[in-house]
Amino acid sequence: MNEILQYVNVREVLQQLVRRFGLLQKDGAQCCGVSVVQSHIIYELFNRPQISLNELSDVLGIDTSTLSRQVHQLVENGLLNRLPDSKDRRYVVLSLTEQGEAQYLEIAKTMEDYIQGIFNNVPSDKKDQVLESLQILSHAMSQSSYCCTPPL
Repeated sequence: MNEILQYVNVREVLQQLVRRFGLLQKDGAQCCGVSVVQSHIIYELFNRPQISLNELSDVLGIDTSTLSRQVHQLVENGLLNRLPDSKDRRYVVLSLTEQGEAQYLEIAKTMEDYIQGIFNNVPSDKKDQVLESLQILSHAMSQSSYCCTPPL
């Protein structure tokens, strides 16, 4: 296959995946009462408790002013704690409340069910190959100078 045709095929598949997964995230998050961005914040805080606003901004690739507004809403809704950092009072650390952890579990279950439904349609002998290919693609994207995604 020539390079131009390969580029077009990869681009088309990526666009389809982004659209399909983006719609999933929107629907999955909205049914749980939070926006897509807020669901990403909750996910990261579940996996990285006691993270600072600046660190979270770097992880998510969102500017701090936008992130701060989303965090404020989550604090108002009782899903996050925002406390001064014990090492440097100029910074705040974020963590999930019990309600925030319950919200995480609800979103995670929705996503797990959806992804399991997708994988049920992948032939058994190809499941490892699909995962490996996605990992390779994700790594290649993180290494690309053309890509503006946050580091993972």
